[in-house]
Amino acid sequence: MKLRLSFCAGLSEAGGRSFLLQALLGCGLILLFWLLQAAIIHFLFDGGSFYQKLLHPDLHQVAEFSLVVFLVCCLLLSSRRSHRLQDQLESALKNALEKSEDDRAKLRGIVEAMGDAISIQAPDMTIVYQNRAHVEMMGRHVGEPCYQAYRQEKEICPGCHLAAAFEDGKVHRAKVSPDPLDGGRYVEITGSVLNGVDGRPALGIEVVRDVTAQRLAEREAAQLNLALTRQACELQQVNRELEAFCLAVAHDLRAPLTRIYSSAQELQGYSALLDENGRFFVSLVNDGCVQMESMIEALMTLCHVTEMEMVSTTVDLAQLAQELAAQLQLDTPGREVALKLPERVLVHGDRELLRIALGNLLSNAWKYTSNVTEPVIELGTLCNEQRELVVFVKDNGAGFDNLRAEELFQPFRRLHSAREFPGTGLGLATVRRIIRRHNGRVWGEGRPGEGATFYFTVNG
Repeated sequence: MKLRLSFCAGLSEAGGRSFLLQALLGCGLILLFWLLQAAIIHFLFDGGSFYQKLLHPDLHQVAEFSLVVFLVCCLLLSSRRSHRLQDQLESALKNALEKSEDDRAKLRGIVEAMGDAISIQAPDMTIVYQNRAHVEMMGRHVGEPCYQAYRQEKEICPGCHLAAAFEDGKVHRAKVSPDPLDGGRYVEITGSVLNGVDGRPALGIEVVRDVTAQRLAEREAAQLNLALTRQACELQQVNRELEAFCLAVAHDLRAPLTRIYSSAQELQGYSALLDENGRFFVSLVNDGCVQMESMIEALMTLCHVTEMEMVSTTVDLAQLAQELAAQLQLDTPGREVALKLPERVLVHGDRELLRIALGNLLSNAWKYTSNVTEPVIELGTLCNEQRELVVFVKDNGAGFDNLRAEELFQPFRRLHSAREFPGTGLGLATVRRIIRRHNGRVWGEGRPGEGATFYFTVNG
C-alpha cells in the first residue's frame, strides 16, 4: 500500500515536469517552423535574402505562422487540462487508497480484538487468514488446507459446515463436544461465506467460539435445579406430614381438653366445699383449658390457611377492616379506639385468607393498645421503589424492639409476656403464611412504647 501511495506521488511530480517539457517543446517547434518557412520560401520561390525572409516576413508568412502558434497553444492547453485531470484523478486515487488502508487496519484491529477465534478460507479450503484468538486456539496454519491442518485428513471432512456454506451461501452452525477422556473444550462453530463482485462465494468465514464455561455452568445449573427440585419435593412432603400431624394432634386434644374443661366447670359448683387453695386450682385449670382451646384453634387455622384452595378476586381491605373492627368492638365493649381507614384499598387475592390475615393484624393492634389512654389504629397504603402497593396497619400501642422484628413471625415466639398481653403466638405466623401464598412480603417496624407498624404486599 505504501508503494502504491509513493507511486501516485511520483506520477504527480512526473506530470508537472512533463507539462514543462511539453511547453518548451512547443516553443521549439514554433521556432523551428519559423526557420523552416523562411528557408523554404528563400530557396524554392523568390530566392531573396534568407535573413530578409526571416526578419521581414510578408503577410502570407505571418498568417501561416499565427495559425501554427494557435494550434500549438491549443495543443498545450489541451495537454495542460489533461494533466490537471490526471492530477485530480491521482489525488482521488491516493485518498481512496488511504481510506481503504485505514478501513482495512480498523477492520483487522476489530477482528484481532474479538474474543472469538476467526479464520478465513478460500473456496478450496486453504486458510488465508487467522486472527490472534484462532492462532492461540488452533496454531498458525495459514496456507494449509483446513481439513489437513485441523483434522489431519486428505480431503474435505464429511458434513463440513463451511463446505455447505460454499454450496448454498447460507450460514451453517456446528457444535463440537470434547472427548470425555481428554478433557477438551466445547466449541460452537459458525460458517458463512463472503461473496465476490460476481455474486459467487469468494471466501469462507469460520467463527469458533469456546463455550466450555457456558456448558459447564449449564450442566452445574441443571444439577443444582435437580437437587433443588428433589429438596422442594421432600420439603413439600415433610410440610404435608407436619400439617397432617398438627391437625391430628389438635383434633385428638379436643376430646380430653373438653373433659378437663367440663370437669373444671363442674368443680366450680362445689366451690363452697373447697378451701381457698382448691378454688384457686380449679380456676387455674379452667383458665388453662381456655388458653389451650385458643391455641388449638390458632394451630388449626395455621394449617387450614396452607391447605385452603385460593379463589382470587378483587378485595376491598378498607371494607374488611371496618367489618373486623366492628366485631372487635362487640367483643370488648366499653373500649374506645380511634380507627383511621381510607375510602378504598383494592387488592387482588383470596377474600377469606385476606380476612384472616387482616383480622390477626387488627387484633394485635387492638390488644397492644389496651394500656394506651387514646388508642389509635390506622390502615393505609404507600408505594415503594418497585412501584408496588404496600398496605400497612399502624398503632400507637406497646411496640417492640425493632432488632427482634423477625422473631414475631415465628410460631410461638413472643416479645411480651402472656400476663401483659395474652395470646397464642401464632397470629403473625399465620399472616406470613397467607401473604406468602399471595406472592407477597410482610415485615414489621416498631419501638418499645411508641407503637408498631406492619407492612405487607399482595401479588395474588
